[in-house]
Amino acid sequence: MKRFVSVCLTLLLTGLFALPIAQVAAQVVKVKREAMSPNRRSSGNPNYTAPAGPYYISTGLRVVGKGMKVYLSADTTGSGATAITSFAWSFDGRPAGSTAAFDSTNKKATSFTADTTGFYYVAVQVNGAVTSRDTIFASTYIGSSATFPGCGGCHAGNYTQWKSTGHALIFTEGVNGELEVNSSGYGTYAAACIKCHTTGWEPTANNGNFGNVAKQTGWDTTWYKPYGAPGASYFIPYKDSVVIKQMASSYSSLVPLGSIGCESCHGPGKDHNGDKTKTAKSLDAGVCQQCHDAPKKHRLGSYWAASKHGIFAEGPSAGRTSCFPCHSGTAFVKWLANKTTPGYDTSTVGGQPTPRSDANRNISCASCHDPHTLEFRTLSLDSLRNGYKPPAGIGGKGLLCMNCHNARYSSKVRVTSTAPYYGFVDRYGPHENGQADVYFGSNGYQYGDNSLTGQMTHAGLSDACVTCHMASRVVGTSIHSNHGLNMSDTTNGFQPWAVCKTCHGANINSFNDVKAFSDYDQDGTIEGAQDEIVGLLDRLKAKLPIDSLTGEPITRTKDSLKVKNRPDLVQNLWNYHYVNNDKSKGVHNMKYAVALLQKALGIYPTDVKAIDSKIPTQYVLNQNYPNPFNPTTTISFSVPQKEYVRIEVYDILGKLIKTIVDKEVGAGNYSVVWEGNDQAGAKVASGMYLYRIQAGSFSSVKKMLMLK
Repeated sequence: MKRFVSVCLTLLLTGLFALPIAQVAAQVVKVKREAMSPNRRSSGNPNYTAPAGPYYISTGLRVVGKGMKVYLSADTTGSGATAITSFAWSFDGRPAGSTAAFDSTNKKATSFTADTTGFYYVAVQVNGAVTSRDTIFASTYIGSSATFPGCGGCHAGNYTQWKSTGHALIFTEGVNGELEVNSSGYGTYAAACIKCHTTGWEPTANNGNFGNVAKQTGWDTTWYKPYGAPGASYFIPYKDSVVIKQMASSYSSLVPLGSIGCESCHGPGKDHNGDKTKTAKSLDAGVCQQCHDAPKKHRLGSYWAASKHGIFAEGPSAGRTSCFPCHSGTAFVKWLANKTTPGYDTSTVGGQPTPRSDANRNISCASCHDPHTLEFRTLSLDSLRNGYKPPAGIGGKGLLCMNCHNARYSSKVRVTSTAPYYGFVDRYGPHENGQADVYFGSNGYQYGDNSLTGQMTHAGLSDACVTCHMASRVVGTSIHSNHGLNMSDTTNGFQPWAVCKTCHGANINSFNDVKAFSDYDQDGTIEGAQDEIVGLLDRLKAKLPIDSLTGEPITRTKDSLKVKNRPDLVQNLWNYHYVNNDKSKGVHNMKYAVALLQKALGIYPTDVKAIDSKIPTQYVLNQNYPNPFNPTTTISFSVPQKEYVRIEVYDILGKLIKTIVDKEVGAGNYSVVWEGNDQAGAKVASGMYLYRIQAGSFSSVKKMLMLK
């Protein structure tokens, strides 16, 4: 009996404590340092009006300038359904003499001013139970120079790379009239530009930044005002170096600060002296956003933040270790360094950061741009997952993108070896966003037709993905590349299809204006190329088993029995998802996408055969033979030069029955067989038919008779 009572008491106590323990375990909090860009600080579109008072922009680094604002928030991501009912901010410690205080101690977001140099230990507690801590270090600026205590003394390699970049030179170029030079030979510049083109701008903060030193020394930041003013900016004589020379001679303390220097990205470094706790580095975009998210003119950051790259670290895939390095900017940079730097320390590459780790960042600026040279990172694409080796010299800068944007799985394994006999593995089909495979014409299931491999539509684009997805867009009065990467984004009058005009003609005013060469989907109308691909996908989808949850053709393990021992379904499912997951509706490689989908649907273009090796002198469409005919007839034609040839069959009422030739041919004499069928492959009825050739400007029509 005593034992029974003891067991019951234990169970009762366990039940009483189970709920609070579960609640505590479900609560998650992390101190998050918030970057504060000019855009975020302003009132927003269309006014972009900054509040009065100090500039107080922040990179979100843990090292800040003395006298600067530190912005914080309590990140409770992962708490699930647990309600967060209270926040409590506090300091575990502050530097001697500091009176820093939070502007709010009980809200999700807060800030404080680091009023003296040293370490600030901050903490936030949620629901009175779970606490997170962070450390902030405040210091002062010394500027960038080649010798110690300047950064170049210890970091000569990085300093040498930096000093020839736009970051190092832009302030001097602006003051010398070398920026936005007009037809009269004058550059355009103003005080607002100086904020981003110098180190640590904040005149109200006594921490050695450019603005404060200029104020203390008396250097006139409005030196340009005597020049003519077109609106809010000023005309500066081109390469007029008088002001810069005067600064070097009379205000030399400003010279190391007159650039976007090392401390702009690593935090003020006077106290660093080799101590890594007193400097910072981060792949977070907030470091770049302090300048590149500054409306109305400088909005690269705004477009990036709205892109899929900008939200990856917050997405569901960021928590899967199998999704690294492509869903983590941090892991991608480590992986890239491992591929490109002999002897690179790979000890941390295998242990990928978790999505809750402070080291994990989305695909941010420094993922694609080297932060010291500012150049687009270069990386080759050795091979695709199916072993295909892309041809040399094609892809340019876009090869960097393709290292992540590939199909991940090989059709050789998934289609021909696994699924037909054993059923699906989960997420059957190529990985989403397999654009590299499509672009190079590889890894689709080709139904034994090896001639399809390597067919390309856009091989001539110098930088592949970058050429189109990062085409320049006009914002305000400046021209910037499109860091949103979205080809459907038309905000602020941007026309993503404008890049198509170079090859497809000046009359392209939408993607639908890029017409298909023929009626690929055989619905009786030649439409825009993308619409033709959609038509083919719709026709194929109608023939495939559908997942009731997604509304798309099946891909999940639970549906394995529907495809077991059905290689035809497996093959067609692969090609449907291969083209659909590319998301370009065929634009990346129209030839390859059309060929795969038509083969999946049983649409096989008629073969055109050369009759002889003679070169004709004129265009000819010959009478078909035999005529009348049943069941097939041969049509021959001649072209004296290379032409795109289309031969179509119509009924006597003018309805299109079949396109039997739709391709480019060289000068020569050719024949083609019509098997008396329509676009769907069905045999046509007896009667009179017309066949028409269009080859360049040459056109001709003849009659033929089908008799059964």
